[in-house]
Amino acid sequence: MKMMPASKDNNKYFVDKSFQPILSSTSSTPSSIDSISPQTERLHRLHGASLLHDASILLRVGPSTFPTSCTIFHRVYHRTSLRQHDVWSIAMACLLLGGKIEEDPRPIRSIVLTFHHIYRRRRLRIHDAVGERGVSYGAPHAEAENVMCTDEEKENLLRHVPPMSHAGAIYAEWKNAIEETESFILRLLGFTLFWIPESHPHRFILYFVRVLEIDESLVAQEAWNYCNDSCHLDICVRYDPEVIACAAILMACTNHNISIPLTPRPWWELFIGPNRGEDLSVVCNAILAVGDVTRVDVSRAKYAFVPSLLEDMAFNDPESYLWSVVKD
Repeated sequence: MKMMPASKDNNKYFVDKSFQPILSSTSSTPSSIDSISPQTERLHRLHGASLLHDASILLRVGPSTFPTSCTIFHRVYHRTSLRQHDVWSIAMACLLLGGKIEEDPRPIRSIVLTFHHIYRRRRLRIHDAVGERGVSYGAPHAEAENVMCTDEEKENLLRHVPPMSHAGAIYAEWKNAIEETESFILRLLGFTLFWIPESHPHRFILYFVRVLEIDESLVAQEAWNYCNDSCHLDICVRYDPEVIACAAILMACTNHNISIPLTPRPWWELFIGPNRGEDLSVVCNAILAVGDVTRVDVSRAKYAFVPSLLEDMAFNDPESYLWSVVKD
């Protein structure tokens, strides 16, 4: 059989099977090329990662599925722009793929129902405390009518929502979004996702702590939590996992006033080599910023619905079919 050359119009369907565990170029992303500011891109990355975090808890996935899903999510937005694909579709597909990679799969129906539940919660701003502050972190045109209710009243509204029918048009909208996006991500990343579970910083925590002879009960869990926080930004695709693990251990030890040798050379050089102090500092500051709920972008990403940047509107944006049929 002779291979026929592809036309220029079909170049976008080529499968790129090359991969780089750590991306070398961080000066620009497809979103920045599309004139999206770094602050806006950060907001949408935080928003998508927070959706994955909430869904992972509700679906009770294994501990590795969340970081695997986030790694796929952030790599996608280093290959495509926020003006081309919305974070809700990408996040759902990443969780589906993350479960398959980690051999901890969840049915599409379970993922759809979970994200639909989160969708309602985000529109109601549960835990946003908007009534206490008088302002909301959400976008004004994404306000739900009941946003000024108390959290208890909002929870009661959700309890009385009937289950979504898998034969209805609403379910079909969500299901089509996740299936089409899964196929897109696999083509975009060249089906090379097998290496991701081996690239998480979590797998280095216990080993590093034991080498340093630190009390595991004090440091390990807190360092693990910092590694989870790092998944909310694209740190996982810009820095080696060993660097992130060292940063997590450093912050956990600082919180517990545990001294680690800095002479004759810093302890982290044993694991990541010399001249990495600046990288360590950048990672620490980025992780701490993710946990700072006083930042508007962090709180908005965690509690509110952030409309997409798509020119033609995402499937669940304000004024979309899903937005109009959901009764808040």
